[in-house]
Amino acid sequence: MRLPASLVLGFCALSLVAQAPAPGKKPEKPRFEFGIPDAPFTSDVARLMREIGEHPQVVTNVEALSDDIGARLTGSEHLREAERWAMDRFKAYGAVNVHEEAYDFGPSWTRGHDWGRLLNLNGQNLHLAAMAWSPTTKGPVKGEVAVLQGKTLEDLKALVPTLDGKIVLIGALPKPDPKADRRAYYRQIMGVMKDLKAAVILRSSGRPDDLLNMTGSPVARWGKATVPTAFLSGEQADLLERLVARGEHPQVEIQIEGKTSAKPVQAHNVVAEIKGSEWPDQVVIVGGHLDSWDLGTGATDNGTGAMASMEVLRAIQALGLKPKRTLRVILFSGEEQGLLGSTAYAKAHKAEAANWQAVLVDDMGTGAIQGWPDMGQEAWRAPLAVAMAPANNLGCREIGAFKQPGDTDHWPFFQLGVPAFAAIQDPVDYMKITHHSQADTFTHVIPADLIEGAQALAATAWGFLNMPERVPHIAPATR
Repeated sequence: MRLPASLVLGFCALSLVAQAPAPGKKPEKPRFEFGIPDAPFTSDVARLMREIGEHPQVVTNVEALSDDIGARLTGSEHLREAERWAMDRFKAYGAVNVHEEAYDFGPSWTRGHDWGRLLNLNGQNLHLAAMAWSPTTKGPVKGEVAVLQGKTLEDLKALVPTLDGKIVLIGALPKPDPKADRRAYYRQIMGVMKDLKAAVILRSSGRPDDLLNMTGSPVARWGKATVPTAFLSGEQADLLERLVARGEHPQVEIQIEGKTSAKPVQAHNVVAEIKGSEWPDQVVIVGGHLDSWDLGTGATDNGTGAMASMEVLRAIQALGLKPKRTLRVILFSGEEQGLLGSTAYAKAHKAEAANWQAVLVDDMGTGAIQGWPDMGQEAWRAPLAVAMAPANNLGCREIGAFKQPGDTDHWPFFQLGVPAFAAIQDPVDYMKITHHSQADTFTHVIPADLIEGAQALAATAWGFLNMPERVPHIAPATR
């Protein structure tokens, strides 16, 4: 996912003796309630922000989702449990039209026992995890490590035929032209990789401190593995690459397990609403993805965004507010496998797209929301500014002059021409530590920032729900 456009530093708590924050935590903010409007403010949006600031349930909901239910890989029973739990929560909060919508997902996948070791030199065990939906090795595989790297695509094409049957570590790949189509570049890389007939492929996690990474999908268009593939800790990937560069011929033994279902399964999106009082056919969609990877417990990717979306509905209902347009909260699944749930929803409801006022997606971790990108549409800047204005004192004031790429669930809606936005958030430790790693746990949730993010999300949604104007749509994408 894209890094946000700016980084907001947390205020340090003032004390006579400085104390180091807990690992993974930002220093505490001073007790100035910047995000809670003064008591005399009686506008609906001020009351909404105050309700979330004074009586939040978003933090306890994220804790229950991550600690009690845990990892929520699409196609797993854990995600089904989370979906049932979410529907019960929505009903308890007074939502209407609470339901789930199924779509064809592909085969489910369950992680097995993955392990590896260096057979010569220092003989250490390797810290690795199978890429999701990877083929298995059908038992231990031994071999010499070779590195696939090059400065150009032609370098890679020349090297690939020499690596048949080897255990291949993916090294430095050609860098794309900053002005080029990033997706087209990755399609070119994947086109070269499909000819790689390795025994096993190892990919560096690209993370420090022995953290792993994860990706994978049951559908080929999102990089389905055709060779047994695993992520290796960054430090150990560096070790193997150094050994190869020195001519040491590292020998390894690796086993990659996992179970893919024999038949395809269905996945589900969870939907809940508050009906509009004046224009019920016009809809503002607020959402995040409920699915997660299985190395951690999915607290920041995307328990925080999913539960912040739920908090918007909860707070509106708790106050008995009546939005003019319909609020529709959608908790998507299959996001991690290629926006499968949001794509399925947008396709199934394409005929309704003209009535969608705006789509707001929260999917960048625990950090407070700093604003929204204009998606390259000048006509969307003014409505964004109006909608988010009540949250400006939270630091939610940035309107990014860029098109947020298709890395999260706003994208299928944007492709239909709908004003669709993914929040710009304080990155905190999201991309460096928690994103797709085993460290994605509730320990890294920052309650104050999560609450402020929910306030900003609610304020922006309330603006779109009640502004008299329709936000203009654009022509749908042609591809």
